[in-house]
Amino acid sequence: MNVFNIKAYGAAGDGISKDTAAVQAAINACAEAGGGTVYIPPGRFLVGTLLLKDHMTLWLEAGAVLLSSTDKEDFYFAEIYSNCANSTMYPGLLYGKNVSNITIAGRGCMDGQDQAFWEAKEAIGEGWNSTPARYVPKEWRPMMILLEDCSDIQIKDIQIRSSPVYSGWIIDCERVNLHGLQIINDFYGPNSDGFHFSSCRFVHIASCHFLTGDDSIAIDSNGQKNSQHFTITDCTFETSVNAFRIYTGLDPWMHKEIYSEISDIAINNCSVANAAGVVNVTAENGLIERINVSNITARMEQEGTAIFIMTGKGTVRRIQLQQWTVRSNGACTVIGMPDDCIEDIVLSGIQFEVAAKRKLYGLEVPEPIPSYAHHHFAPYALYFRYARKIRLNHVEVTWIGGSLEESWSAIDCKEIEDLQIIGFSGKQAGGDPSVPAIRFLQVQSGYLANCRALPGTSVFLEVSGSKSGNIRLAGNDLSQAGNRLAVGEEVGQEIGIE
Repeated sequence: MNVFNIKAYGAAGDGISKDTAAVQAAINACAEAGGGTVYIPPGRFLVGTLLLKDHMTLWLEAGAVLLSSTDKEDFYFAEIYSNCANSTMYPGLLYGKNVSNITIAGRGCMDGQDQAFWEAKEAIGEGWNSTPARYVPKEWRPMMILLEDCSDIQIKDIQIRSSPVYSGWIIDCERVNLHGLQIINDFYGPNSDGFHFSSCRFVHIASCHFLTGDDSIAIDSNGQKNSQHFTITDCTFETSVNAFRIYTGLDPWMHKEIYSEISDIAINNCSVANAAGVVNVTAENGLIERINVSNITARMEQEGTAIFIMTGKGTVRRIQLQQWTVRSNGACTVIGMPDDCIEDIVLSGIQFEVAAKRKLYGLEVPEPIPSYAHHHFAPYALYFRYARKIRLNHVEVTWIGGSLEESWSAIDCKEIEDLQIIGFSGKQAGGDPSVPAIRFLQVQSGYLANCRALPGTSVFLEVSGSKSGNIRLAGNDLSQAGNRLAVGEEVGQEIGIE
Protein backbone atom coordinates (compact mmCIF):
# COMPACT_ATOMS: atom_id res chain seq x y z
CA MET A 1 0.00 0.00 0.00
CA ASN A 2 1.27 3.47 -0.89
CA VAL A 3 1.57 5.67 2.23
CA PHE A 4 2.59 9.31 2.02
CA ASN A 5 3.52 10.82 5.40
CA ILE A 6 3.14 14.57 5.25
CA LYS A 7 6.17 14.98 7.51
CA ALA A 8 8.30 13.64 4.65
CA TYR A 9 7.10 16.58 2.54
CA GLY A 10 8.08 19.21 5.08
CA ALA A 11 4.99 19.60 7.31
CA ALA A 12 5.92 21.14 10.67
CA GLY A 13 2.81 20.34 12.71
CA ASP A 14 3.46 23.08 15.26
CA GLY A 15 0.15 24.92 14.77
CA ILE A 16 2.03 28.09 13.72
CA SER A 17 3.87 27.30 10.48
CA LYS A 18 1.64 27.01 7.42
CA ASP A 19 1.64 23.43 6.20
CA THR A 20 -0.68 23.76 3.20
CA ALA A 21 2.06 23.29 0.58
CA ALA A 22 3.54 20.24 2.34
CA VAL A 23 0.20 18.46 2.77
CA GLN A 24 -0.79 19.26 -0.83
CA ALA A 25 2.52 17.88 -2.05
CA ALA A 26 1.78 14.58 -0.29
CA ILE A 27 -1.70 14.50 -1.83
CA ASN A 28 -0.27 15.17 -5.31
CA ALA A 29 2.34 12.44 -4.89
CA CYS A 30 -0.40 10.02 -3.85
CA ALA A 31 -2.38 10.88 -6.98
CA GLU A 32 0.65 10.47 -9.24
CA ALA A 33 1.20 7.01 -7.78
CA GLY A 34 -2.35 6.00 -8.70
CA GLY A 35 -3.74 6.31 -5.19
CA GLY A 36 -2.96 5.42 -1.60
CA THR A 37 -3.00 6.93 1.88
CA VAL A 38 -1.92 10.41 2.86
CA TYR A 39 -0.90 10.04 6.50
CA ILE A 40 -1.43 12.88 8.99
CA PRO A 41 0.61 12.06 12.14
CA PRO A 42 0.00 13.58 15.59
CA GLY A 43 0.49 17.35 15.58
CA ARG A 44 -1.33 20.58 14.74
CA PHE A 45 -1.12 21.25 11.02
CA LEU A 46 -2.19 24.76 10.01
CA VAL A 47 -3.59 24.67 6.47
CA GLY A 48 -5.72 26.47 3.92
CA THR A 49 -7.57 24.74 1.07
CA LEU A 50 -6.37 21.21 0.30
CA LEU A 51 -7.39 19.85 -3.12
CA LEU A 52 -8.44 16.20 -2.89
CA LYS A 53 -7.62 13.71 -5.66
CA ASP A 54 -9.01 10.39 -6.93
CA HIS A 55 -8.39 7.12 -5.08
CA MET A 56 -6.98 8.61 -1.91
CA THR A 57 -7.44 8.11 1.80
CA LEU A 58 -6.68 11.05 4.05
CA TRP A 59 -5.86 9.37 7.37
CA LEU A 60 -5.80 11.52 10.51
CA GLU A 61 -3.96 9.67 13.23
CA ALA A 62 -5.08 9.98 16.87
CA GLY A 63 -3.66 13.30 18.08
CA ALA A 64 -3.59 14.80 14.57
CA VAL A 65 -5.36 18.13 14.02
CA LEU A 66 -5.96 19.79 10.66
CA LEU A 67 -6.26 23.38 11.82
CA SER A 68 -7.97 25.90 9.56
CA SER A 69 -6.01 28.96 8.58
CA THR A 70 -7.76 32.27 9.17
CA ASP A 71 -6.03 34.05 6.25
CA LYS A 72 -8.17 34.54 3.16
CA GLU A 73 -5.24 34.17 0.73
CA ASP A 74 -4.78 30.57 1.93
CA PHE A 75 -8.13 29.49 0.48
CA TYR A 76 -9.43 28.60 -2.95
CA PHE A 77 -12.88 30.09 -3.59
CA ALA A 78 -14.71 27.57 -5.76
CA GLU A 79 -17.62 28.38 -8.02
CA ILE A 80 -20.46 26.27 -6.69
CA TYR A 81 -23.46 25.25 -8.85
CA SER A 82 -21.54 26.52 -11.88
CA ASN A 83 -23.86 24.63 -14.25
CA CYS A 84 -27.04 25.81 -12.51
CA ALA A 85 -29.09 28.99 -12.54
CA ASN A 86 -27.89 29.90 -9.06
CA SER A 87 -24.09 29.81 -8.92
CA THR A 88 -22.21 31.06 -5.87
CA MET A 89 -18.64 31.15 -4.55
CA TYR A 90 -17.36 29.41 -1.44
CA PRO A 91 -14.05 28.21 0.03
CA GLY A 92 -13.48 24.84 1.66
CA LEU A 93 -10.72 23.51 3.89
CA LEU A 94 -10.92 20.12 2.13
CA TYR A 95 -12.18 20.62 -1.43
CA GLY A 96 -12.86 18.16 -4.23
CA LYS A 97 -14.63 18.44 -7.57
CA ASN A 98 -15.18 15.61 -10.06
CA VAL A 99 -13.13 13.18 -7.99
CA SER A 100 -14.03 9.67 -6.89
CA ASN A 101 -13.07 7.04 -4.33
CA ILE A 102 -12.24 9.44 -1.50
CA THR A 103 -11.90 8.45 2.15
CA ILE A 104 -11.39 10.85 5.05
CA ALA A 105 -10.89 8.80 8.19
CA GLY A 106 -8.97 8.16 11.38
CA ARG A 107 -9.11 9.16 15.03
CA GLY A 108 -7.86 12.72 14.59
CA CYS A 109 -9.82 15.90 14.06
CA MET A 110 -10.41 18.96 11.92
CA ASP A 111 -10.64 22.30 13.75
CA GLY A 112 -12.23 25.28 12.01
CA GLN A 113 -11.27 28.04 14.49
CA ASP A 114 -14.85 29.31 14.32
CA GLN A 115 -14.45 32.38 16.56
CA ALA A 116 -11.94 33.92 14.16
CA PHE A 117 -14.70 34.16 11.52
CA TRP A 118 -17.46 35.64 13.73
CA GLU A 119 -18.22 38.73 15.74
CA ALA A 120 -20.36 38.79 18.88
CA LYS A 121 -23.85 40.24 18.49
CA GLU A 122 -24.45 43.55 20.21
CA ALA A 123 -27.94 42.40 21.28
CA ILE A 124 -29.30 38.87 21.42
CA GLY A 125 -32.99 39.52 22.08
CA GLU A 126 -35.54 37.62 24.11
CA GLY A 127 -35.36 33.87 23.67
CA TRP A 128 -39.03 33.47 22.80
CA ASN A 129 -38.76 35.90 19.90
CA SER A 130 -35.26 35.35 18.50
CA THR A 131 -33.10 32.56 17.15
CA PRO A 132 -30.29 31.46 19.46
CA ALA A 133 -27.21 32.60 17.44
CA ARG A 134 -25.06 34.94 19.50
CA TYR A 135 -22.64 35.86 16.73
CA VAL A 136 -22.72 37.31 13.22
CA PRO A 137 -20.37 36.11 10.46
CA LYS A 138 -17.59 38.24 9.08
CA GLU A 139 -17.00 38.81 5.36
CA TRP A 140 -16.05 35.20 4.56
CA ARG A 141 -15.68 31.80 6.24
CA PRO A 142 -14.74 28.35 4.94
CA MET A 143 -16.64 25.09 4.85
CA MET A 144 -14.71 22.33 6.56
CA ILE A 145 -15.39 19.79 3.77
CA LEU A 146 -16.70 20.93 0.37
CA LEU A 147 -17.29 18.32 -2.35
CA GLU A 148 -19.06 18.76 -5.68
CA ASP A 149 -19.79 16.23 -8.45
CA CYS A 150 -17.94 13.49 -6.58
CA SER A 151 -18.70 9.81 -6.07
CA ASP A 152 -17.82 6.97 -3.69
CA ILE A 153 -17.07 9.08 -0.64
CA GLN A 154 -16.42 7.78 2.87
CA ILE A 155 -15.98 10.06 5.89
CA LYS A 156 -15.43 8.00 9.03
CA ASP A 157 -14.66 8.27 12.72
CA ILE A 158 -12.94 11.67 12.77
CA GLN A 159 -14.02 14.65 14.85
CA ILE A 160 -14.93 17.91 13.12
CA ARG A 161 -15.08 20.78 15.58
CA SER A 162 -15.50 24.55 15.75
CA SER A 163 -16.80 24.85 12.18
CA PRO A 164 -17.22 28.51 11.12
CA VAL A 165 -20.08 27.46 8.80
CA TYR A 166 -21.15 23.95 7.64
CA SER A 167 -18.98 21.04 8.76
CA GLY A 168 -19.65 19.50 5.37
CA TRP A 169 -21.33 20.64 2.16
CA ILE A 170 -21.80 17.77 -0.28
CA ILE A 171 -23.18 18.82 -3.69
CA ASP A 172 -24.32 16.68 -6.64
CA CYS A 173 -22.53 13.64 -5.24
CA GLU A 174 -23.40 9.94 -5.31
CA ARG A 175 -22.67 7.03 -2.98
CA VAL A 176 -21.73 8.93 0.16
CA ASN A 177 -21.17 7.25 3.54
CA LEU A 178 -20.73 9.01 6.89
CA HIS A 179 -20.01 6.76 9.86
CA GLY A 180 -18.96 7.36 13.44
CA LEU A 181 -18.37 11.10 13.07
CA GLN A 182 -18.28 13.52 16.01
CA ILE A 183 -19.49 16.95 14.91
CA ILE A 184 -18.78 19.40 17.75
CA ASN A 185 -19.73 22.96 16.82
CA ASP A 186 -20.83 26.02 18.79
CA PHE A 187 -24.48 25.68 19.83
CA TYR A 188 -24.86 29.45 19.41
CA GLY A 189 -22.86 29.81 16.21
CA PRO A 190 -24.34 31.28 13.00
CA ASN A 191 -24.96 28.57 10.35
CA SER A 192 -22.67 26.12 12.13
CA ASP A 193 -24.56 23.22 10.52
CA GLY A 194 -23.47 19.63 10.56
CA PHE A 195 -23.64 18.12 7.06
CA HIS A 196 -25.61 19.71 4.26
CA PHE A 197 -26.45 17.60 1.19
CA SER A 198 -27.49 19.33 -2.03
CA SER A 199 -28.82 17.16 -4.87
CA CYS A 200 -27.14 13.97 -3.69
CA ARG A 201 -28.14 10.32 -4.17
CA PHE A 202 -27.44 7.08 -2.29
CA VAL A 203 -26.35 8.61 1.01
CA HIS A 204 -25.90 6.61 4.22
CA ILE A 205 -25.33 8.20 7.64
CA ALA A 206 -24.87 6.04 10.73
CA SER A 207 -23.63 6.19 14.33
CA CYS A 208 -22.76 9.90 14.27
CA HIS A 209 -23.12 12.58 16.94
CA PHE A 210 -24.06 16.16 16.04
CA LEU A 211 -23.70 19.26 18.22
CA THR A 212 -24.59 22.19 15.96
CA GLY A 213 -25.67 25.83 15.95
CA ASP A 214 -27.96 25.27 12.97
CA ASP A 215 -29.44 22.25 11.18
CA SER A 216 -27.56 19.06 12.00
CA ILE A 217 -28.44 17.27 8.75
CA ALA A 218 -29.92 19.28 5.87
CA ILE A 219 -31.07 17.85 2.54
CA ASP A 220 -32.01 20.03 -0.44
CA SER A 221 -32.22 19.63 -4.20
CA ASN A 222 -30.95 23.00 -5.37
CA GLY A 223 -28.13 21.60 -7.53
CA GLN A 224 -28.28 19.77 -10.85
CA LYS A 225 -30.11 16.63 -9.70
CA ASN A 226 -32.96 15.50 -7.54
CA SER A 227 -32.09 14.32 -4.01
CA GLN A 228 -32.97 10.66 -3.52
CA HIS A 229 -32.30 7.56 -1.43
CA PHE A 230 -30.96 8.50 1.99
CA THR A 231 -30.73 6.31 5.07
CA ILE A 232 -29.95 7.87 8.45
CA THR A 233 -29.73 5.66 11.53
CA ASP A 234 -28.44 5.38 15.09
CA CYS A 235 -27.42 9.04 15.45
CA THR A 236 -27.66 11.52 18.32
CA PHE A 237 -28.32 15.26 18.13
CA GLU A 238 -28.00 18.46 20.11
CA THR A 239 -28.83 21.54 18.06
CA SER A 240 -30.27 25.03 18.42
CA VAL A 241 -32.32 24.55 15.22
CA ASN A 242 -33.37 21.28 13.48
CA ALA A 243 -32.01 17.78 13.73
CA PHE A 244 -33.28 17.09 10.18
CA ARG A 245 -34.19 19.74 7.62
CA ILE A 246 -35.48 18.71 4.20
CA TYR A 247 -36.30 21.44 1.69
CA THR A 248 -36.51 22.73 -1.87
CA GLY A 249 -35.71 26.35 -2.74
CA LEU A 250 -35.09 28.85 0.06
CA ASP A 251 -31.28 29.20 -0.02
CA PRO A 252 -30.23 32.86 0.22
CA TRP A 253 -28.04 32.74 -2.91
CA MET A 254 -30.94 31.58 -5.09
CA HIS A 255 -31.71 34.56 -7.31
CA LYS A 256 -33.81 32.49 -9.73
CA GLU A 257 -36.64 30.11 -8.89
CA ILE A 258 -36.12 26.47 -9.87
CA TYR A 259 -38.28 23.37 -9.57
CA SER A 260 -36.67 20.39 -7.85
CA GLU A 261 -37.57 17.16 -6.07
CA ILE A 262 -36.57 15.22 -2.96
CA SER A 263 -37.72 11.66 -2.30
CA ASP A 264 -37.07 8.36 -0.57
CA ILE A 265 -35.54 9.24 2.79
CA ALA A 266 -35.56 6.80 5.71
CA ILE A 267 -34.58 7.98 9.20
CA ASN A 268 -34.57 5.51 12.08
CA ASN A 269 -33.38 4.96 15.68
CA CYS A 270 -32.22 8.47 16.52
CA SER A 271 -32.21 10.45 19.77
CA VAL A 272 -32.41 14.23 20.11
CA ALA A 273 -31.11 15.81 23.32
CA ASN A 274 -32.13 19.34 22.33
CA ALA A 275 -33.48 21.10 19.25
CA ALA A 276 -36.00 23.63 17.99
CA GLY A 277 -37.29 20.97 15.60
CA VAL A 278 -36.79 17.28 15.00
CA VAL A 279 -38.06 17.16 11.40
CA ASN A 280 -38.56 20.30 9.30
CA VAL A 281 -39.90 19.79 5.76
CA THR A 282 -40.42 22.83 3.51
CA ALA A 283 -41.27 22.68 -0.21
CA GLU A 284 -40.80 25.92 -2.13
CA ASN A 285 -41.26 25.47 -5.89
CA GLY A 286 -40.68 21.76 -5.55
CA LEU A 287 -41.87 18.29 -4.55
CA ILE A 288 -40.92 16.37 -1.41
CA GLU A 289 -42.29 12.84 -1.03
CA ARG A 290 -41.78 9.42 0.54
CA ILE A 291 -40.16 10.35 3.84
CA ASN A 292 -40.24 7.84 6.69
CA VAL A 293 -39.03 8.78 10.20
CA SER A 294 -39.37 6.13 12.90
CA ASN A 295 -38.21 5.25 16.42
CA ILE A 296 -37.31 8.73 17.61
CA THR A 297 -36.81 10.02 21.13
CA ALA A 298 -36.53 13.77 21.66
CA ARG A 299 -36.27 16.17 24.55
CA MET A 300 -36.38 19.71 23.19
CA GLU A 301 -35.51 22.69 25.36
CA GLN A 302 -35.43 25.21 22.47
CA GLU A 303 -38.57 27.07 21.45
CA GLY A 304 -39.97 25.33 18.41
CA THR A 305 -42.03 22.35 17.38
CA ALA A 306 -41.02 18.72 16.94
CA ILE A 307 -42.63 18.34 13.49
CA PHE A 308 -42.93 21.19 10.99
CA ILE A 309 -44.21 20.69 7.43
CA MET A 310 -44.84 23.65 5.12
CA THR A 311 -45.30 24.53 1.46
CA GLY A 312 -44.77 27.72 -0.53
CA LYS A 313 -45.80 27.00 -4.12
CA GLY A 314 -44.80 23.38 -3.56
CA THR A 315 -45.98 19.84 -2.83
CA VAL A 316 -45.36 17.58 0.17
CA ARG A 317 -46.85 14.09 0.21
CA ARG A 318 -46.47 10.57 1.57
CA ILE A 319 -44.78 11.40 4.86
CA GLN A 320 -44.84 8.81 7.65
CA LEU A 321 -43.75 9.60 11.21
CA GLN A 322 -44.07 6.69 13.59
CA GLN A 323 -43.06 5.49 17.06
CA TRP A 324 -41.86 8.73 18.64
CA THR A 325 -41.66 9.88 22.24
CA VAL A 326 -41.20 13.65 22.50
CA ARG A 327 -40.96 16.25 25.23
CA SER A 328 -41.04 19.74 23.74
CA ASN A 329 -42.89 23.05 23.76
CA GLY A 330 -44.58 22.39 20.43
CA ALA A 331 -45.99 19.18 18.95
CA CYS A 332 -46.67 19.34 15.20
CA THR A 333 -47.45 22.06 12.65
CA VAL A 334 -48.53 21.27 9.07
CA ILE A 335 -49.40 24.32 6.98
CA GLY A 336 -49.96 24.64 3.26
CA MET A 337 -51.37 27.33 1.00
CA PRO A 338 -54.75 27.17 -0.77
CA ASP A 339 -53.18 26.33 -4.16
CA ASP A 340 -50.48 24.01 -2.83
CA CYS A 341 -50.61 20.32 -2.01
CA ILE A 342 -49.88 18.71 1.34
CA GLU A 343 -51.32 15.20 1.47
CA ASP A 344 -50.81 11.72 2.85
CA ILE A 345 -49.33 12.73 6.19
CA VAL A 346 -49.36 9.94 8.81
CA LEU A 347 -48.48 10.31 12.50
CA SER A 348 -48.59 6.95 14.24
CA GLY A 349 -47.72 5.80 17.75
CA ILE A 350 -46.47 9.19 18.98
CA GLN A 351 -46.49 10.47 22.56
CA PHE A 352 -46.14 14.22 22.95
CA GLU A 353 -45.38 15.79 26.32
CA VAL A 354 -45.72 19.53 25.78
CA ALA A 355 -44.28 22.01 28.27
CA ALA A 356 -45.58 25.21 26.72
CA LYS A 357 -43.36 28.29 26.96
CA ARG A 358 -44.22 31.68 25.56
CA LYS A 359 -43.90 31.81 21.75
CA LEU A 360 -44.76 34.35 19.09
CA TYR A 361 -47.27 32.04 17.36
CA GLY A 362 -48.17 29.73 20.21
CA LEU A 363 -51.86 29.57 19.26
CA GLU A 364 -52.11 30.58 15.59
CA VAL A 365 -49.87 31.06 12.55
CA PRO A 366 -50.33 34.07 10.25
CA GLU A 367 -51.58 33.35 6.74
CA PRO A 368 -49.36 33.25 4.82
CA ILE A 369 -46.63 32.38 7.30
CA PRO A 370 -43.93 35.08 7.06
CA SER A 371 -40.96 32.70 6.80
CA TYR A 372 -40.03 29.03 6.97
CA ALA A 373 -37.69 30.02 9.82
CA HIS A 374 -40.75 30.80 11.94
CA HIS A 375 -40.96 27.16 12.93
CA HIS A 376 -39.31 28.42 16.11
CA PHE A 377 -42.59 30.21 16.89
CA ALA A 378 -45.05 27.51 15.75
CA PRO A 379 -48.10 26.50 17.84
CA TYR A 380 -47.96 24.32 20.92
CA ALA A 381 -50.61 21.92 19.62
CA LEU A 382 -51.10 19.59 16.69
CA TYR A 383 -51.97 22.29 14.14
CA PHE A 384 -53.07 21.53 10.55
CA ARG A 385 -54.07 24.00 7.82
CA TYR A 386 -54.70 23.51 4.08
CA ALA A 387 -53.95 19.81 3.77
CA ARG A 388 -55.68 16.59 2.83
CA LYS A 389 -55.55 12.94 3.77
CA ILE A 390 -54.19 13.40 7.29
CA ARG A 391 -53.96 10.31 9.50
CA LEU A 392 -53.41 10.43 13.28
CA ASN A 393 -53.15 6.91 14.68
CA HIS A 394 -52.70 6.45 18.44
CA VAL A 395 -51.30 9.90 19.10
CA GLU A 396 -51.25 11.14 22.69
CA VAL A 397 -50.83 14.70 23.97
CA THR A 398 -50.05 15.50 27.60
CA TRP A 399 -49.67 19.08 28.84
CA ILE A 400 -47.03 19.45 31.53
CA GLY A 401 -46.06 22.49 33.58
CA GLY A 402 -46.23 25.96 32.11
CA SER A 403 -47.48 29.28 33.43
CA LEU A 404 -49.34 30.59 30.38
CA GLU A 405 -52.82 32.01 30.91
CA GLU A 406 -54.20 31.10 27.48
CA SER A 407 -56.15 27.96 26.60
CA TRP A 408 -55.94 26.03 23.34
CA SER A 409 -57.04 22.79 21.70
CA ALA A 410 -54.83 19.71 21.52
CA ILE A 411 -55.70 19.25 17.82
CA ASP A 412 -56.58 22.29 15.69
CA CYS A 413 -57.61 21.66 12.06
CA LYS A 414 -58.50 24.32 9.45
CA GLU A 415 -59.32 23.82 5.78
CA ILE A 416 -58.68 20.08 5.86
CA GLU A 417 -60.10 17.38 3.59
CA ASP A 418 -60.13 13.68 4.50
CA LEU A 419 -59.02 13.55 8.13
CA GLN A 420 -58.83 10.39 10.22
CA ILE A 421 -58.12 10.34 13.95
CA ILE A 422 -57.96 6.92 15.58
CA GLY A 423 -56.97 6.18 19.17
CA PHE A 424 -56.25 9.78 20.19
CA SER A 425 -55.88 10.51 23.91
CA GLY A 426 -55.77 14.06 25.24
CA LYS A 427 -57.60 17.21 26.21
CA GLN A 428 -57.39 20.96 25.79
CA ALA A 429 -54.72 23.02 27.57
CA GLY A 430 -55.76 25.63 30.12
CA GLY A 431 -58.92 26.26 32.07
CA ASP A 432 -61.23 27.96 29.55
CA PRO A 433 -64.32 25.69 29.35
CA SER A 434 -65.21 27.03 25.88
CA VAL A 435 -62.05 25.57 24.32
CA PRO A 436 -62.51 22.05 22.87
CA ALA A 437 -60.00 19.22 22.93
CA ILE A 438 -60.28 19.01 19.12
CA ARG A 439 -61.31 21.90 16.87
CA PHE A 440 -62.47 21.51 13.24
CA LEU A 441 -62.93 24.60 11.06
CA GLN A 442 -63.86 23.93 7.42
CA VAL A 443 -63.07 20.22 7.70
CA GLN A 444 -64.57 17.99 5.01
CA SER A 445 -64.78 14.23 5.56
CA GLY A 446 -63.55 13.46 9.04
CA TYR A 447 -63.56 10.22 11.01
CA LEU A 448 -62.79 9.86 14.73
CA ALA A 449 -62.74 6.42 16.32
CA ASN A 450 -61.54 4.79 19.55
CA CYS A 451 -60.49 8.12 21.02
CA ARG A 452 -60.48 8.91 24.73
CA ALA A 453 -61.33 12.21 26.39
CA LEU A 454 -59.21 12.74 29.49
CA PRO A 455 -60.62 14.06 32.77
CA GLY A 456 -61.04 17.81 32.56
CA THR A 457 -62.13 17.81 28.92
CA SER A 458 -64.75 20.51 28.46
CA VAL A 459 -65.87 19.91 24.86
CA PHE A 460 -64.33 16.97 23.02
CA LEU A 461 -64.99 18.13 19.43
CA GLU A 462 -66.05 21.50 18.07
CA VAL A 463 -67.06 21.73 14.40
CA SER A 464 -67.60 25.05 12.61
CA GLY A 465 -67.51 26.49 9.10
CA SER A 466 -69.97 26.22 6.24
CA LYS A 467 -67.77 23.76 4.35
CA SER A 468 -67.51 21.34 7.27
CA GLY A 469 -69.37 18.07 6.84
CA ASN A 470 -69.34 14.31 6.41
CA ILE A 471 -67.87 13.87 9.89
CA ARG A 472 -68.41 10.67 11.85
CA LEU A 473 -67.54 9.61 15.40
CA ALA A 474 -67.47 5.91 16.31
CA GLY A 475 -66.48 3.89 19.38
CA ASN A 476 -65.03 6.78 21.36
CA ASP A 477 -64.86 6.93 25.17
CA LEU A 478 -66.11 10.45 25.87
CA SER A 479 -67.41 9.79 29.38
CA GLN A 480 -64.97 12.33 30.89
CA ALA A 481 -66.00 15.13 28.53
CA GLY A 482 -68.43 17.75 29.79
CA ASN A 483 -69.82 17.96 26.26
CA ARG A 484 -69.10 15.49 23.49
CA LEU A 485 -69.78 17.75 20.52
CA ALA A 486 -70.37 21.44 19.73
CA VAL A 487 -71.55 22.26 16.21
CA GLY A 488 -71.76 25.76 14.76
CA GLU A 489 -75.04 26.95 13.25
CA GLU A 490 -73.41 27.46 9.85
CA VAL A 491 -72.53 23.76 9.54
CA GLY A 492 -75.08 22.48 7.04
CA GLN A 493 -74.49 18.73 7.36
CA GLU A 494 -75.32 16.49 10.26
CA ILE A 495 -72.45 15.10 12.33
CA GLY A 496 -72.83 11.36 12.90
CA ILE A 497 -72.15 9.72 16.26
CA GLU A 498 -72.18 5.96 16.68
